Amino acid sequence: MEITTQFIIVMAYFLIVIGVGVFATKLVKTSKDILVAGRNLGLALTTVAIAAEWLGGTSTVAVGQWAFKYGISPIWYNISTSIGMFLFGLTWAALYRKMQVYTVPEMIERVYDRRTRLTSAIFFIAAYLLLSAVQIGAIGALFSGALKMDINTAIIIAGLGITIYTLAGGMYSVALTNFIHVFVIWGGMIAAYLFYMSKVGWYDGIRVALDNWAAQGAIKLTSEKALSPFGMGRSVVLAWILGGITGTFAAQASVQPVFAAKDWKTAKRAALLTPLIVAPLGFLVTSIVLAAISLHGNYVGTETRLAFPLALMYIPNPIIGGIAMAGVFAAIASTEAPILLGMATMFVRDVYSTKIKPGAKDKEVLLATRVTTFAVGIISIIMALVIKELPIATYVNYAMRGAVFVILALAIYWAKPSSKAAIISIYSALITAIIWYAYYMTHKSYPHGIHIVYATLFVSFVIALLVTYLVPGGKRDITPKELLVPPEGEE
Repeated sequence: MEITTQFIIVMAYFLIVIGVGVFATKLVKTSKDILVAGRNLGLALTTVAIAAEWLGGTSTVAVGQWAFKYGISPIWYNISTSIGMFLFGLTWAALYRKMQVYTVPEMIERVYDRRTRLTSAIFFIAAYLLLSAVQIGAIGALFSGALKMDINTAIIIAGLGITIYTLAGGMYSVALTNFIHVFVIWGGMIAAYLFYMSKVGWYDGIRVALDNWAAQGAIKLTSEKALSPFGMGRSVVLAWILGGITGTFAAQASVQPVFAAKDWKTAKRAALLTPLIVAPLGFLVTSIVLAAISLHGNYVGTETRLAFPLALMYIPNPIIGGIAMAGVFAAIASTEAPILLGMATMFVRDVYSTKIKPGAKDKEVLLATRVTTFAVGIISIIMALVIKELPIATYVNYAMRGAVFVILALAIYWAKPSSKAAIISIYSALITAIIWYAYYMTHKSYPHGIHIVYATLFVSFVIALLVTYLVPGGKRDITPKELLVPPEGEE
C-alpha cells in the first residue's frame, strides 16, 4: 500500500462520512426513526437521498467498465433511471407516501395479500444482495486503484466501513451523508472532466487519438463506435431503458426516502427533481474514460473494472485526482448505504415482524434492523469477492425488480390478478433470470440474443395474464379504487 495525496484525501473523506453516520445515532430513538427517519425528511434531504441511490458504483465504476469496451453509449444507464424516476414522480410517488408503508413488499400486501408480500420480500432481498455486491466490488476497485492495495482487501475494508455507518443511524445516516455526497460527487467529477478534456482537445482530440490507437492494434475501440450513443447496440440500449424505468418503480433503496418524506407533496417533488442530479453523470464518466484511453491506450490490461478508478489515478495533479476519487467514493457509498438499509428494512418489516416474531417490541425491531444491516453487509462483501462482471450483475437485479413492477402495475391499474397470479409470476421471472444469468456467465451472451430484461418482463407479464384467465383462483372481482384506500390521515 502506498501513502499518496489521493490516499490521504479519500481516507479523510471516508472517516468524515463514517463520523457523520455515527453522529446520526443521536437522532434514532425508535424503529420508525432508523427505517424512515420518523417520516420527517424535507424536500432537500429527500431529493438527495433518492438521487444518491442512482449515483453509485453502477453509475461510476460499472459504467466506466463498459465505457472502456463500448464508448459513450453507457450514458443510457443514467438516462434510463432518470426517466424512470421522473415517471415515478408523476405517478406512484404520492400514492406510495399516502399509503404510509415502509417497504415495496408492504405496498404489495396492500394490493394483494401477506403471502405475496413475503414472497416478494425474499425475492427483493435476493435481488438487492446482487446489487449490493456490485457496489462493494466497485468501491473495492476504487480503493485498490487509489491505495495500491489488493482489490480483495480493499473490498473488505470499504464494505465494513459503509456497513458500520449505515447500521448506526439508518435513514438519518443515509440522508445526512448523501447530502454531503452529492456535492462531493459533482465537484470531483467536474474537476476530472475539465482536466481530461483540456488534455485531449475535447471530443475531436478523442476521435483522432482513438483511431490512432486502433490503427496500431493497441485497442479495439474505434472512434465511430466510441462516440455513438448506440455503440452497445440499439437492442441493448432499449433493454437498459426498459430496465431502468421498470426497476425504478420497485426499487426499495431509492423509494425508501419517499416513504420517509414529511408528506406526499414532498415525496412527489423530490422524485421529479432527482433526474436533474442523476442524468448528466454518465456523460462525465464515459468521457473521462475515453479521454484516458486517448492518452494512455489500453491502460487497464484485463482488469476492466479499474477503468474509471485508474483514469482518476492518472491525473497528475494529486489534489484534483484525490477530490475526483473522493467523489467516486461518495457516489458508491451513497448508493450502498440505502441498499443495505433497504434490505434490512424489508427483512425486519416483511419477514421478522410478520412471520418470525409478530408483535415484537420496538426495541427488538430496532436491534433486529441493526443486526440485519450488519449481516447483509457481510454477505455482500463475500459476494463482491466473487462477482467480476459488474454491469451484467446490475441488470440481473433490474430484471428481477422489473418483474415486481409488472405485478404492482397490474394491481394498481387493473386489479384483476389474484395473489396466486402474482406469486406464480414472481417465481417464473426468478427462474428466467437465473437461467439467463447462468447462460450469460457461460457463453458471454444471452440465449438467442434476448436481453435478460426483455425475458423477465415478458415472462412475468404473460404468466400473470395466463394465470389470471386460465387458472382457478387466478382472477378476483375488485377494482383499483377499492384496493388503493390510504389509511386515515398521514403519519
